Amino acid sequence: MTAPTLSDRVLGLQESAIRKLDLTVALHPNVRWFRVNIGQPDIPTPRPLLEAVHNWDVSVVSYGPASGIPAVRQAAAKYHSRWSPGLESKHVAVTQGGSEALLFAFTAVCDPGDEILVPEPYYTNYNGFASVAGAKVHPIATKLENGFALPSDEEMDTYVTPRTRAIVFSNPGNPTGAVYGKEELERLLAWAKRHGIFVIADEVYRRIWFTEPPTSALEFEDARDHVICIDSLSKTYSACGARLGFLISRNAQLMEKIERLGQARLGPQPLAQQFALAALSLPADYYEEVRATYRRRVDALMNAVSKIEGVRTHRPEGAFYAMLDLPVDDAETFARWLVEEFRHEGESLVVAPGPGFYSDPSLGRTQVRVAAVLREADLRRAMELLDLALASYPGRTV
Repeated sequence: MTAPTLSDRVLGLQESAIRKLDLTVALHPNVRWFRVNIGQPDIPTPRPLLEAVHNWDVSVVSYGPASGIPAVRQAAAKYHSRWSPGLESKHVAVTQGGSEALLFAFTAVCDPGDEILVPEPYYTNYNGFASVAGAKVHPIATKLENGFALPSDEEMDTYVTPRTRAIVFSNPGNPTGAVYGKEELERLLAWAKRHGIFVIADEVYRRIWFTEPPTSALEFEDARDHVICIDSLSKTYSACGARLGFLISRNAQLMEKIERLGQARLGPQPLAQQFALAALSLPADYYEEVRATYRRRVDALMNAVSKIEGVRTHRPEGAFYAMLDLPVDDAETFARWLVEEFRHEGESLVVAPGPGFYSDPSLGRTQVRVAAVLREADLRRAMELLDLALASYPGRTV
């Protein structure tokens, strides 16, 4: 008897660098864990969003339009018009989180075997979404030493092949914390136009920056047919579980096909859309408060990291992530050792191993990603634990 086989797509799916240790952590319930491996904020979800859920009163929870209810599309268009005047609801599709928006984008622009360029290190799930869409991620090397800046046009030209369909990046960056400003975005969009490819700008951390605000790819009118913007409620509103996002583009042909993809999965969750209406109407001072909170947390994280001998990093300019280069022989082994063996006064920490953020795992062999999603005192303690762990780790290299 011949056993059934699974698809090459799922057999090739990369394990999440962010969640891979979760099951092991669950085996140790008596440890106080400092979880800096996952971008799950502990900031309370704004009260108006929760009230929108409590006040939702319908007699039938029915299907909704494939691209979202009109009021939410209009609200999202108005919100993003801060950076891109003239956006209309027809330019917005509501999705089941930013994840589905990325999957829709990859599916819409790629045929099986096509390639998507991405600055590396990159958000692990870009690889997963590309695999499900039948596409391949092709990394563009960036370096911690120069703040993960994009290489020159001439170097990026060398990554382009006849199968290249898009370049995707997060701005601010996950996992790097890098921010792309106007000049860099302008250069990137001109380069993409020259090659006739899409620019997929993941802007879910758009409101979290510390020095220079990131430039939205939607700002460039002359690149309107090339730009796809991804947004989400998850991080800005501390609403990861709402699973509601947006795909935004002025490319009319693209948006018509995104509508059809939405029809195939029916409509986005209706209660989450009430949540979105409340989120998109929050006052300006809410965003300033969120930004100030993460600035304090990132400051606390970076100040603590600076005291650990042998650790190199780039100070985040936005989002709340940092890649740390550690004096260890293998970051995967070290991260697992932290969870399985290291304890100090009943406490330990969880980090995301760096290899999972690279197409070639050896490039992140000594790196981990940490997220400033805890209170400042907890972040300081987490980095104290990291320092203590490095001092006793058998595979320390310095």
